[in-house]
Amino acid sequence: MPHEMSLLDFLEQNALTCQGLTPGQLERLRTQSVRGVTADSRKVEPGFVFLALRGTTTDGHDFLALAREKGAALALVDHPVEGVDLPQLVVDDPRDQWAPLVSAFCGHPEHGMSFLGITGTNGKTTTTTLLFSVFERLGFTPGLIGTIAYRFRDRVEPSNFTSPDPEILYPLLARMKAAGVDTVLMEVSSHALAQKRVHGIRFSAAVLTNLTQDHLDFHGTMKDYAAAKSLLFSEHLTPGARIVAWTGNPHLREIIHPKFHVLGYDADPGPGTEVYVTNLVHSIDGLRFLAHTPGGSVAVSSPLIGAHNVQNLLAALSVVHALDLPLPAAAAALSDVTVPGRLARVPAGDVPVFVDYAHTPDALDRAQSALRPLTRGRLITIFGCGGDRDRTKRPLMGRSVERFSDLAVVTSDNPRTEDPSAIIGMILSGMGPERILADDLPMAVRGILVEPDRAAAIAAAIAAAGPGDTVLIAGKGHEDYQIIGTIKHHFDDHEHAVAALDRRA
Repeated sequence: MPHEMSLLDFLEQNALTCQGLTPGQLERLRTQSVRGVTADSRKVEPGFVFLALRGTTTDGHDFLALAREKGAALALVDHPVEGVDLPQLVVDDPRDQWAPLVSAFCGHPEHGMSFLGITGTNGKTTTTTLLFSVFERLGFTPGLIGTIAYRFRDRVEPSNFTSPDPEILYPLLARMKAAGVDTVLMEVSSHALAQKRVHGIRFSAAVLTNLTQDHLDFHGTMKDYAAAKSLLFSEHLTPGARIVAWTGNPHLREIIHPKFHVLGYDADPGPGTEVYVTNLVHSIDGLRFLAHTPGGSVAVSSPLIGAHNVQNLLAALSVVHALDLPLPAAAAALSDVTVPGRLARVPAGDVPVFVDYAHTPDALDRAQSALRPLTRGRLITIFGCGGDRDRTKRPLMGRSVERFSDLAVVTSDNPRTEDPSAIIGMILSGMGPERILADDLPMAVRGILVEPDRAAAIAAAIAAAGPGDTVLIAGKGHEDYQIIGTIKHHFDDHEHAVAALDRRA
């Protein structure tokens, strides 16, 4: 990190001219060492560059005085703010400078590493996890950046963001580089693309899974959501980058320009599909199939279950083929990979219980569709919807569970600052009137139980399950917390499921 570089040299090395600053301000920048770069006024320390970003609910320009009080040496703004004794460098959009300046302060750790990006509404976490194991098996030193955790070597760091902002990302890449990481496998969210969090990253391979309704509270429309995803393929690829995509995605060519060659994958062969399967066997214990690629065929056995995981496994194998890596070794690496909170079976107990992160209508469809044919008795699904997020998907999620499951237990997810009962009401607006009580669960054939307390909902559903029944706990997956108001409380679906199964025993 260039701690001894003057602020003036730092700016000039990053192609920022200091027009509009007074001679006195220029002299201060010439004698002041750069000590940090941040867009969060709360993190400012003496010698920091503060970027005044416009967000969805706040405007960094409103915090210039606070940044000055905390010792900021310079602010990047899109318009001068009067009355603040702080050198202000006016640029078109400070957000454009966020990633480049943080990267430069961290010594450009992205240089010398290869990046593989996975985007789509669903499948990002599973695909990156699969590829992490594959790349390790093939002799690479991979790093993983995703929803569940950041992983490299023998280190596992907690993740708060699918795609972290530059102030988390570049120090993380610096740690990875110091540990010898040569390939970074990264989940790339639509938020990160739209907010330019990955502005300085160029991917040598990219995967598009699917695109279904999610994040419309941020993007507004599906068209804008797709446009955000398309930025990965229009602005963030290296020359000659390999592109892999699920050919069943109806938005494929809306997101990836037709001029690009795409290696397509799908369970069944079809137009544009070069990677597909035959001899597919589903069971409660996993998947078996023969995967066909332009480079040959390979037998695959995996503990993952469900048709959607066939797609995730094919996405990983498609990347292997696209990068000319050996398929047999990759298939061997996939044979024992599980993913926390992605249709993860709770190992204890006499009833199959699965915890899944499904929090969109499509993901709920997929999770239930995976379990439905493997369930001899009733499929019981426990789910809710997050507060302060896309409200339009709530009735759709209710409709999904009513369609695919025998019994629905509607509960709280992360209500955040919304009233849990109001969220549940929106879910129920997409469902029929068949309400039941907890005492009815053991014998009910169909029905909807409303239990706002998530712990009580999980306990009731597992206690009521009979021979041949399957319980799905959807929405939170790997998360070990529940956000009520603005406070995180410890809450782990897996732990509550284990406790409920122990009570059965």
